[in-house]
Amino acid sequence: MLPKKVILNITPQTNVRATQGDRIFFRIPREKLRPSGLKRLLRLERYNKYKIDLLAEAKSKNFTHPQQGASISFYIPMPKTWRKFKRKTMNFMLHQSKPDLDNLLKAYFDALLKEDKVISHYEAKKVWVDFPVGWIEITIKEPEYETCTIPQSVKDTL
Repeated sequence: MLPKKVILNITPQTNVRATQGDRIFFRIPREKLRPSGLKRLLRLERYNKYKIDLLAEAKSKNFTHPQQGASISFYIPMPKTWRKFKRKTMNFMLHQSKPDLDNLLKAYFDALLKEDKVISHYEAKKVWVDFPVGWIEITIKEPEYETCTIPQSVKDTL
């Protein structure tokens, strides 16, 4: 079986740690919010829009995330402030700064799955790209772990 590749044309975004107290920001009129509260509200709204857009993009491609065998790559656009030399050097290199990979994955799984407990195995990476927008690429491979076997050294201790 050849790997199947799906590209979701949406710039990756991280998970927002929302609390129960954040509900109040949606009830207060914007003009009455303090600058910090307005900033928090805008971040929550941007995250909610990202989840809706990501799910819509996945549905338009008839994509459902498999329980195992998926390789997820987040392609993150470089900051506009970077110079040409740095852009040329870092293009398609591994991304080793913020946002964290696990926060990108949390946002991705929150958008596509009701519960991510069904995911048993996946691979993930994040990469710099010299484009104005990013994307998410999922390569679905043959499942590697159909059944697990107990190593002999563990059996000996049982």
